[in-house]
Amino acid sequence: MRTTLANATKALAIALLISGAAIPAAAQLANVKTVFIILMENHNWSQIKGSASAPYINNTLLPMASHAEQYFNPPGIHPSLPNYLWLEAGTNFGIANDNDPSANHQSTTAHFVTQLASAGVSWKAYQEDISGTTCPLTSVAKYAPKHNPFVYFDDVTNVNNPNSAFCIAHVRPYTDFATDLTNNTVAQYAFITPNLCDDMHDSCAPLNDPIKQGDTWLSNEVPKILNSTAYRNGGALFITWDEGVGGDGPIGMIVISQFAKGGGYSNSIHYTHGSALRTFEEIFGVPLLRDAAVQTDLEDLFASASLPPAPTGLTATAGDSQVSLTWTAAGGASSYNLKRGTAPGGPYPNVFSVTANQFTDTGLVNGTTYYYVVSAVNSAGEGPNSTEVNAIPHPSPPPAPANLTATGGNNQVTLSWTAASGAVSYNLKRSTVNGGPYATVQGGITITSPVDNQVTNGTTYYYVVSGVNGAGEGPNSNQASATPSATLVPVYQVNAGGAAVSPYQPDAFFNGGHTASTASSIDSSAVTNPAPAAVYQTWRETSKKAPAFSYTLPGLTPGASYTVRLHFAENSLSRIGARKFSVTINGAQVLSSFDVLATAGAENKAL
Repeated sequence: MRTTLANATKALAIALLISGAAIPAAAQLANVKTVFIILMENHNWSQIKGSASAPYINNTLLPMASHAEQYFNPPGIHPSLPNYLWLEAGTNFGIANDNDPSANHQSTTAHFVTQLASAGVSWKAYQEDISGTTCPLTSVAKYAPKHNPFVYFDDVTNVNNPNSAFCIAHVRPYTDFATDLTNNTVAQYAFITPNLCDDMHDSCAPLNDPIKQGDTWLSNEVPKILNSTAYRNGGALFITWDEGVGGDGPIGMIVISQFAKGGGYSNSIHYTHGSALRTFEEIFGVPLLRDAAVQTDLEDLFASASLPPAPTGLTATAGDSQVSLTWTAAGGASSYNLKRGTAPGGPYPNVFSVTANQFTDTGLVNGTTYYYVVSAVNSAGEGPNSTEVNAIPHPSPPPAPANLTATGGNNQVTLSWTAASGAVSYNLKRSTVNGGPYATVQGGITITSPVDNQVTNGTTYYYVVSGVNGAGEGPNSNQASATPSATLVPVYQVNAGGAAVSPYQPDAFFNGGHTASTASSIDSSAVTNPAPAAVYQTWRETSKKAPAFSYTLPGLTPGASYTVRLHFAENSLSRIGARKFSVTINGAQVLSSFDVLATAGAENKAL
């Protein structure tokens, strides 16, 4: 009869595995987002509970936690490695020793962390005393592979490859754990193995008490988990032991989570490592493997979920063809149902499921009154509706234009701003007093870079601009000021064909041509405000094969007026008519067949 039952159990587990059926998590288990599991070693629960060597476990953890009184390693499964494999795969694969992966590695991909990877759930094994530079397939310091089940699977280690990139990325030194907690980058499934001193396996100096060693380690490390963002936002910590001593247990299973019953709750339900594996698989929604399919999960250690309360503080702000809604987040809510109707009190035929406590309802009809309520949802179901609010969408004037600038010129000021969303036109306003009041000097403007020509040189003007549409005029922009002046302010001074000569910059902005120069002195007596002599001693010219070159000056304001001043000297030809050229600016020819030598009257003479 026992054999028949065992065979039936095996058949059930295999059927579940092959079908890929996932068992949905119970209400509170479904709220767990991050699982932390710490494996301690080789002690019965009777050796831990009430032990003077374990004050942290007994006086701090148990009063806040839920724990099991009847948690066992699988029947007759010893020593360590087979139990670690059971926690990972629901079986020990017939292994009954602690040999390294070189002897006990498994080719199957039917194990928990591979299920997680396939489901897009992150995992890491944090192991004390490993370097993190290789896949830890052999013992080092107080690290033992027998306490690290993941390195026994070929798909993790690329078949016992110490340089496996996948293994190195997922099996990390325990020192990484604190960093991951701080940065909130900890894996969703975090399997933590203390070293042989800290996991109660060995007796080590200076305490020489395995239980006290482990209890002390927990007292230092568990608070880091409980204070982390990952734990506070849906974490659950499981602390258990690998196997009983002198039998199969009971061994400890302690659960700490905001979703656990806690407060020292305990039960006497029969559990094994298959129960823990089943619980983890239910949390992450993956199929049950082997023994996990027939064991009882740890749901009883968790509190029953209750419906979330009605959200409060619902507000509705009308806009153009839309309503923006916000409300106070409801405790225990995983999502919200926002409901809309067109009559007070409902019905609310339009329902939007959202995860944030805000939503913008778009595509509405301006002038229509809309009524809204919101309810919170969690794994237990949907809670009651909030208080109803209403709003009437309507067109809105455009927002204030941004980045207004003003640039003075000769009896003019050039303005520029960033277009305002929804604006059809703009009103430009001006004052001679800083901060206004402003009078509109141009209305109905449809460009964003107009020129104000109704100004006087030497007077400082202050400007703002506003957008206008069918809903009216929007708010003013930032203020910008400018003082028009007849004095030209250089934008660019370029030494064509030469290096920088203050205040001229080196040759730039050109396309085509080549450079030339002379050491001859230059007569600049005919030039008002001449350039430095070195400017006239270098130049850019063309060849017969490429008879044209150009300059393109960037960053100028569209619609603004600029003066272009060209300095010339003929420094290499002495015959009039030997060199003539034309100049075109923005498509308009401004010089035609220009002869520098004939115009200047002499070689090496500037104009």
